[in-house]
Amino acid sequence: MSDAAAGASLRVLHLRNSDRLGGPERLLLDQARAAAPELAPVLASFGAEGAPHAFLDAARAEGIAARLVPQRGSYDPRVVGRLRQIIRDLDPGVLVGHDYKANLVARLADRDRPRVAVVHGYTGEDPKVGLFEAVDRRLLRGACAVVVVAEPQRTRLVEVGVDPSRVRVVPNGIAADRVAAAAREGRARLRAAWGVGDDERVVLVLGRLSPEKGQDLALEAFARLGRRDARLVLVGDGAARPALETRAARPDLAGRVLFLGWRDDPHACLGAADVFLLPSRTEGLPLALLEAMAAGVPAVAARVGAVAEVLAEGEAGRVVAAGDPAAMAAAIAGVLEDPAAHDALARRAARRVRDAYGVERQARALEAVYREAAGSS
Repeated sequence: MSDAAAGASLRVLHLRNSDRLGGPERLLLDQARAAAPELAPVLASFGAEGAPHAFLDAARAEGIAARLVPQRGSYDPRVVGRLRQIIRDLDPGVLVGHDYKANLVARLADRDRPRVAVVHGYTGEDPKVGLFEAVDRRLLRGACAVVVVAEPQRTRLVEVGVDPSRVRVVPNGIAADRVAAAAREGRARLRAAWGVGDDERVVLVLGRLSPEKGQDLALEAFARLGRRDARLVLVGDGAARPALETRAARPDLAGRVLFLGWRDDPHACLGAADVFLLPSRTEGLPLALLEAMAAGVPAVAARVGAVAEVLAEGEAGRVVAAGDPAAMAAAIAGVLEDPAAHDALARRAARRVRDAYGVERQARALEAVYREAAGSS
């Protein structure tokens, strides 16, 4: 009888290739906090020994079990043996990979143990990443289960050969109260730090600076907005930053756009915003959108992935056509120019994210997947 079937503790080893505290890492921490008593999550990640590791450091600070897989450089082949030893020490019932490197190394380290792959999203941001992601999609065929956050992701994976019976759609969830508290604390403090006056409005975009995230569309939308009392704030970093900064320096945007780079306080940044803009060309179910809703910031979002469903087809935020800066600008203007509508959207969004996208709901659904995988061994 498996551990899961016996109702005993099921140790689940999560592997993520990141030393930052971004969206997927925040999700993993939230899920660990919300874990059922009979589960024992362990968070593991690659990194250099002795170096800061924001993800694992945050886990340890809260008493969440965490293990470093030491590596010297991103392509250190010895990580396979090091992960294999960690697996032997912990004897987890399930291995869960959270990106293409994690999935590959987990498979090489232990081919027999039940394995679940969580697809947070593919970017294809450059040819190298595109190749790695193509290899990952083939590796998914060998997983006991593949978790995606939205139905369009499931459809795409089935199209590339993943067994549909193994794909599970589990929407993202967040700790809404935690987000809201950080947002409230951050509003006045960060607006002052950014030099934003009480009479100015902030439109905020949160995410990696990469073509699929559409920050170039956000710049075009903001140029069309034309309001001199508004600032566009981009939180995040990435390969697209130089081109975006060049565009923002042109006369129609000069002095109106702030590039804040990578931040470890995204919830506080959301609290400083008056509108959250999601201009993405592709998404699954964006965590940043859920966080903005919990923070009480009205959203204007492109109709991609599960966005329209999350925003209840416009009841909890404005949904516009993807790739349309003019539509984004019009929607932003409508929210900023109607304080009553602004506040109503914020209230409906906060209520919806609590009702439908809480972390406890997501954690229970994921745990069912892990138990099923453990029982298949």
